[in-house]
Amino acid sequence: MAGKTPIYSALLKYMEENCVRLHMPGHAGGKGLAPPVFKQMGFFDVTEIPPFDNLHLPTGIIEESRQLLAKVYGAYQSFFLVNGATSGIQALFLGLAGEGEKVLVNRHMHTSFFGGMVLAGCKPVYIPYKVDGEWGLPLAVAAADVDKALMDNPGARFIFITSPTYYGTASDIKGIAELAGRYNIPLAVDEAHGGHFAFHPSYPPSSLASGADAVVNGLHKTLPVFNQGACLHISSSLKDKERIFRSYTLLTTTSPSYPILASIEMARAVMEEKGYELLDRALRWAEEYKKKINQIKGLRCGDEFLEAEGVTGHDPLKLVIFCDGLTIDGYKLDYLLRRDYRIQVEMSQPHLILAMMSIFHEREDWEKLYKSLAFIAEKYYNGKRKDKPRAINLIPQVALTPRQAFLAPKKQVKFKESKGFIAGEMVAAYPPGIPCLLPGEVISEEVYDYIMYLKTRGAYLVGIKDKDLNFIDIIET
Repeated sequence: MAGKTPIYSALLKYMEENCVRLHMPGHAGGKGLAPPVFKQMGFFDVTEIPPFDNLHLPTGIIEESRQLLAKVYGAYQSFFLVNGATSGIQALFLGLAGEGEKVLVNRHMHTSFFGGMVLAGCKPVYIPYKVDGEWGLPLAVAAADVDKALMDNPGARFIFITSPTYYGTASDIKGIAELAGRYNIPLAVDEAHGGHFAFHPSYPPSSLASGADAVVNGLHKTLPVFNQGACLHISSSLKDKERIFRSYTLLTTTSPSYPILASIEMARAVMEEKGYELLDRALRWAEEYKKKINQIKGLRCGDEFLEAEGVTGHDPLKLVIFCDGLTIDGYKLDYLLRRDYRIQVEMSQPHLILAMMSIFHEREDWEKLYKSLAFIAEKYYNGKRKDKPRAINLIPQVALTPRQAFLAPKKQVKFKESKGFIAGEMVAAYPPGIPCLLPGEVISEEVYDYIMYLKTRGAYLVGIKDKDLNFIDIIET
């Protein structure tokens, strides 16, 4: 039944009972929380006392809510993730692969993939991904490249694809799922940024509906859910469901946040009742304001990604705005929007900014972004196209599995002397957190040059101890 919220309803009832709380957490129902807003939140912050079920062995309100979530997404089973999408991704690696077994993964993966491969001990085989020819953005994995990887790697345990990308581009999940079925191996999809796709046909199709066996949604990214709120869906076709569940419980906290659980449940109820309407409204505004932004001299915001090989759709709420006609770069554009107009975008890079629009933004929010961009562009318009950014799109030389590299002894060397050695640290530009170097990979000259390019352009690099990247850990050999 649309709108049914067993977890939230149980929390409201408990608040009305006004019990003396002689249980965790230690703030005793908000009494120990000083700020008024924290006190109010504390009413909902309970522990797994009898009325509230058990996340690891649900039989009551959590089980009921879990079934409602699975139904709306078309899953055989759905699991609440309160550790973020990361825990679902890592549970799939641990549940679907073992020590030394090959897994086919896209290279433009989130850093959580690395953690999953460390836990499982599996060996990554990287599938090439399609790149935007002008700006070097990772866009999609083509079914033909997956087919070749499957032929070249008999015995691979499963395929793990990211779709949509951070920039909103979707891969041909249906075609890849058909290939996975032909080879009788599972297809898992990191659909962290696509939790809203299932609720409107004009958005890219959901991965579950396209035939994927397991899907992770980072619901907090696009729906009204608290940070860390996510879910893991599995289809009836997925074998060894029990191992997936064991992996999930192994990695999930035994002290789940009930505010996060309730927010997931409330978001599901909202999307059941109003999801189509809200997404339809946002879609119309996206089409209108993309056209307006494209009329601003020096800026571009279009859907040309749809023409790239392997791309089957684009999330209209991901506004990738190129500033190649301005005298300032994306970092400065980001800064000016924040300083002068109180607008904070999701991410900036040398040639672009990424604005993530929500279904709950009103027309005035879209209008404010458009007018602010127009004011800035009028001041900084140049008309001359900047040099294209450097991009890297190579299959790395994997010398050690992620687990072997994680456990191996390491030593620190000067980064300028690191070429040819095996990396002992990750290097990723954040956001979006896509690694350009992972532990266990050879630091080739091309990778070294690209990392130096990122450093000189002011990219925020993560995964390394030395934030200035004067030094890096390598594997002792």
